[in-house]
Amino acid sequence: MKSTFTTILLVIFTVFAQAQTSTKNTVSGFVKDNFGKPIQGATVSIQSVTTLSDVDGYYKVIAAHLSSDALLQITALGYVSEQRSLNGKYTQDFQLKESQNAIQEVSVFGRTENEQRLAEIKRSGFNVSVIDLNKYANEAANLTQVLKRATGVTIREDGGLGSNFVFRINGLDAKIYIDGVPMENFGSSMSLNNIPVNLIDRVEIYKGVVPAFLGSDALGGAVNIITKRRARPFLDLSYSLGSFNTHQAALVGTFTNPKNNLSFRLNAFYNHSDNSYKMYTEEKYGVVLEETVDNKFVPVSEVKRFNDAYTSAMGQFEVGFRDVSWADQFYVGLTYSQNHKQNQLGASINAVNGGAWSESNYLMPTLNYKKSNFIVDRLFADIFTSYSYDTRHVRDTALYNYDWSTNWISNQIGSKPNDPVHNKFNLSNYLARVNLNYDFDEERKQSLNFNYNFNNNHQKAYDMIANYDQSGLPSNLGRHIFGLSWQNQWFDKRLSNVLAFKYYRLDASKDVDERKFDGDNNLISGDIAHHQNAWNFYSMSIASRYRITKDGGWKFSYEKAYNLPTMIGLFGDGQNTVSNWDLKPERSDNFNTGFYYNTFINEDNFLNVDVTGFYRLAGDYINTRVVTQDGGDYFQYYNIPGVKLYGFEAEVKYGFKDLVAITLNGSYDKAIDNKKYTDDSNQQVSLNYGYQVPNRPWVYGNMDVSLIQNDWFQKGSRVQLSYLSQYTHWFYLTEAHLGSLESKNHIPSQNIHSAVLSYSWDRNKYNVSFEARNLTDERAYDNFRLQKPGRAFYLKLRLSLM
Repeated sequence: MKSTFTTILLVIFTVFAQAQTSTKNTVSGFVKDNFGKPIQGATVSIQSVTTLSDVDGYYKVIAAHLSSDALLQITALGYVSEQRSLNGKYTQDFQLKESQNAIQEVSVFGRTENEQRLAEIKRSGFNVSVIDLNKYANEAANLTQVLKRATGVTIREDGGLGSNFVFRINGLDAKIYIDGVPMENFGSSMSLNNIPVNLIDRVEIYKGVVPAFLGSDALGGAVNIITKRRARPFLDLSYSLGSFNTHQAALVGTFTNPKNNLSFRLNAFYNHSDNSYKMYTEEKYGVVLEETVDNKFVPVSEVKRFNDAYTSAMGQFEVGFRDVSWADQFYVGLTYSQNHKQNQLGASINAVNGGAWSESNYLMPTLNYKKSNFIVDRLFADIFTSYSYDTRHVRDTALYNYDWSTNWISNQIGSKPNDPVHNKFNLSNYLARVNLNYDFDEERKQSLNFNYNFNNNHQKAYDMIANYDQSGLPSNLGRHIFGLSWQNQWFDKRLSNVLAFKYYRLDASKDVDERKFDGDNNLISGDIAHHQNAWNFYSMSIASRYRITKDGGWKFSYEKAYNLPTMIGLFGDGQNTVSNWDLKPERSDNFNTGFYYNTFINEDNFLNVDVTGFYRLAGDYINTRVVTQDGGDYFQYYNIPGVKLYGFEAEVKYGFKDLVAITLNGSYDKAIDNKKYTDDSNQQVSLNYGYQVPNRPWVYGNMDVSLIQNDWFQKGSRVQLSYLSQYTHWFYLTEAHLGSLESKNHIPSQNIHSAVLSYSWDRNKYNVSFEARNLTDERAYDNFRLQKPGRAFYLKLRLSLM
């Protein structure tokens, strides 16, 4: 299999390398601004032949009988035009300066597709951040590391690579999408903490109100991950290795036949880590690791995780047509992924697993169709459907329990070894998504959007050892979400509004075996009981933005939102999370308001300031807790009847030419138990009323400082040094009023420092980077004192062809 994969890579590399061969009839290069950001849509002309730069600022002009002294001209809206003689140089890069006469929305935002997308969304009033992942392409990071730096985002992880996590925006649950498709439809191998950054173009983070086109049922917001799509031949290969025997590889390739516009896309990645980082006893935080000596538990100061390896792989191939008369894009695809995950811990450090693991095999065919001017002018259609099948095994083959020194703990004389565990889960999922957008005019001052999402999950769980014949009972979760929104712009586009309505329908069912048998397996009593729940909800939202000056404006949004329970929340995962059939949908009234200011102080300096406040009243707030079942600790989702959330966030960005880039952000995010009485009689006041909800960060922030130097060692090279800092203030692990900071019921403050040094040459074709995470080896904790990795080092090699 490895030799076949290597052969395929060599063939792909050869084809792309040949495609890059320069001739004297071809001129190519990059168009960027004074701050090093690509300019998309720049017009490049030579000898009456014209082309446009793409999302990377890359252009390629092919002209017959090209003169060596031909005149090359570059023009871009919002920038000063430039022209130069070819002088026999067939590789020409341009760096355009801002036009002082350009209007604000062009001069500030009119650059890359990512920034154009940001401008369009901000004009509509949504509270949104857009992260350009291309600037992180040389980091040995996955998507989790990048998203943690975003304002208002918290990601609570159980451990290292591949671990479980809880993702929230401003303290509320948020949904994650990949190209508008819910990420949960891609299987357990596609997760935030194992998707390489090289596969991603940009990430859109919606806070509070979510656009109707996503069909989201989230309260806190949504993340839409946009994968790399290129019309031109493109290939990006990367490989990184680092601490804890970590290896990560990624491949992204696109090719379109210019004769018939037949197009191919290929995405793939591979991840592995032993996650064998050290853990430490910290008694002042209630973290005590133990080993057995003479059948007695004694503390041990430090240990290594020994049963926590993780391996995942994904391959996605799509074939279709683009830019043809009947479709902008039409692709048929197939995605296959698999993972193998050892399970060192459950929900706490108290129980150490020595032989627990799970594995998954996932297959999903897809069909995607996009067309502008669909049936009528200015109607855009985006249709997606998929069917997936996932087979998952959860096993524990250890006959004995273990301690932190890898010693198995002998049972008492006469007792039996542990029973082996092997549960099998068959999960099928069908998804249909239709998104229609109609613009009433060419300037898109008035638009109407309709979105429909149908998602059905069907699962059967089998006990492969103890009770196979009586297992395999189904559980099912289906949801319908309709969205209709109207976007409008008034007063010379100074005022923008989006008014949206949504309908949610959730159907959940399960079969439970309530039969009892005698020793001869004869039925004594009971039957297979069928349970089902159904919910219907309606909601509305409004998002407004008013541009006060050419550089700044005000934004406001409100939404009556709902968050529907997930398969794991209702039925558990068979490993670390137990079911809660009584889990209810979460609901909230979300208010968001803030100001933004974006300006170029002069042609060499820019400043971006964004400040937002929020207030939310949530009912049946979904939180996680630790419960003990069958002698082990497990996570469980549960409802808090009422929670009031409020806070603010701020972000400041500064840039000086393509030399210095600084980002500083911070968030204050309070959640107060707002359910006053324990029951409807209003007699007994709840003990938790008016106190902060435990086990959640409430003050956190990030700093990112980058120093850049171009053409230092050779023409077309780039050196970048980045310093990163992430701060999380201490927070209570249990109810604040039932203990104090000195009582150990808290997770400590932590400040994680990291650094990345990268070097690129031959105009970003060859790249190497070195990364050091958690430089000070800070003791970092997250969910229920589960320690995260300490100091780690990574080396990454990357090849980018276009």
